[in-house]
Amino acid sequence: MQRDRPRNDRPHGKGSDRRAPPRPGKKPHGPHARAHGPHAKPHGPHKPHAKPPAPRARPALPKPERPPVVIPPSVVVTFPAAAPPRPGEWLLTTRPGAEQDLLDELVLPPFSPAGPLPRLAGPALVAVPSLPKRDRPELAFARQGFPVAAVVAADDPRAPRRLAEALADALPIAQGRAARERGPQPFALDAWVPDDERENVGSAAADALGERVLGAFAAAAPRWSALRAADARAAWSENGLYAQLCVAGGQAYLGVSPARDAPSLAPGGRLRVHLPKHAPSRAARKLLEAFAWLDRAPEPGEVCVDLGAAPGGWSWVLLERGAKVIAVDPARLDPIVTRNRGLTHLRADAFRFEPEGTADWLVADMAWRPLEAAALYGKWARRGWARMLIANIKLPMRKKAEYLARVRDILTSSGWQGVRARQLYHDREEVTVAALRM
Repeated sequence: MQRDRPRNDRPHGKGSDRRAPPRPGKKPHGPHARAHGPHAKPHGPHKPHAKPPAPRARPALPKPERPPVVIPPSVVVTFPAAAPPRPGEWLLTTRPGAEQDLLDELVLPPFSPAGPLPRLAGPALVAVPSLPKRDRPELAFARQGFPVAAVVAADDPRAPRRLAEALADALPIAQGRAARERGPQPFALDAWVPDDERENVGSAAADALGERVLGAFAAAAPRWSALRAADARAAWSENGLYAQLCVAGGQAYLGVSPARDAPSLAPGGRLRVHLPKHAPSRAARKLLEAFAWLDRAPEPGEVCVDLGAAPGGWSWVLLERGAKVIAVDPARLDPIVTRNRGLTHLRADAFRFEPEGTADWLVADMAWRPLEAAALYGKWARRGWARMLIANIKLPMRKKAEYLARVRDILTSSGWQGVRARQLYHDREEVTVAALRM
């Protein structure tokens, strides 16, 4: 039999209209506060609250030129199964984890291959059946690459001799018909491994294999061996050739191309930049690497505008070169930068800042959405505010190649010429773009 409970024991949960009386010493509150206690007053008619006075209108600030964010359309491609590169194909290496970005870039204009599609060839490696021989566009996500001339098992005792013979055959082919008639020309050879944890441990072994190949090559082709340059940059300066030996997955891949056609002059595309301890930030390495990539940098006395300058890593690099720097950032800069007399620090918004004259260089390393950042740099070209551009573009986690293609279009349509883009060794989820305005 159900037992009746006292009225005070009735529940007060959801759906109940019973409210517990306030505790002693505590003022009642809430919508039923006036209905409790012996001196409670009955509810009177509801009086509407008076409207607060309208705030004074403030003058509207000019809005910066920021276009709507347009997400590039997705390109769905089914790539072939992963397989090692074969002779006659191109072997490209990229930043670890960026293999898909490079594959996506290879199927977007201006590449869009009509033949077989590229494929994954291993950690940080991509195999491409063919690339244009002339007027080949620059790949942003490829650190290094070469046409494969020979593939040999790296642990084969005959590997040095076989690779030396392949090198002797590949060098004249890479020369071209006109240069071949003039005889041997300077060349350099670099051995490297892909930038992957499993392959990096074999870096010393790859270097040792490269030395043994050069020893065997000296006996097989003494005329060519006598013209070996100190490094790839020396071969490039003499309009020479660049031979590369990539050791990955137990195989040694050898190839030769003109040094001017190589994506990078550093082994495996890993150009390491070392900074002094007093440098204000590690981001300075990205700008120094960009100068090496472009083979061009500001001269002493040139005017450089650094957008989003804090804490001052890029401004510090420019000041060290003797340039005059206008640093634009609301935040503070490192004291080692502010002490330099060549610096002018303006605490302003980069999107609202307007220079008084034309700068020689516009540089920027801002953590901002890529399309809006590209539109800002495009405004500088349209208004003639700068002659050279170097900017670090932050890309989303997905569809990097498609976003980068849109960034290129924005910069080109705005008046920047010779737009280049590269994911440098010190870049992460970003790329460095460069352009000029005639």
